[in-house]
Amino acid sequence: MADQENIDLRTMIRDLAKRRDSVDRRQLYFALVKASVWTPVAANSAVGEVQPADLHPLDREALGGLASFAVFTHQASAELWQAEEAGSTMLRLEGIEFSTLLPILLDAGAGSLYLNPAARFSGELYRHELETMADGLRVLRRRTQMAQHREEAIEDPPAANAEPSLFERLLAWIK
Repeated sequence: MADQENIDLRTMIRDLAKRRDSVDRRQLYFALVKASVWTPVAANSAVGEVQPADLHPLDREALGGLASFAVFTHQASAELWQAEEAGSTMLRLEGIEFSTLLPILLDAGAGSLYLNPAARFSGELYRHELETMADGLRVLRRRTQMAQHREEAIEDPPAANAEPSLFERLLAWIK
């Protein structure tokens, strides 16, 4: 992923850090669920198959006994954090779609999620926000599936030699 990716998302994080506005926050949610991000994982984890136990919790004060995790909008920010804060822990950076990462974070017991924690402008999303985003993704995926089923039904009309329905037989009888 190039540093040019997620420019809009990075701008939203900056704007939200400067002024706390609910509209800006919702826009950030929508942009984030469409974004590809970087997250630190155990060095020995399988590439492309991140599991909750692979995620690296941040060394920050726990939120209600739940861990905090990090995601980065661009690789340079992730590498900066890794160089400064990962310490002796053997980690690697995994590029992943946020919509794929979100349920993994929740399964890992995320209390919060830091966005670009080593950057000049960063943000934190709390568990209830992550759960709301996950619920929204489930609804969106369900709607997409329903729309695909409707399109398939239109593309594949019933066969012409199929037995007429009761309604069609009644119409034929009336004529």
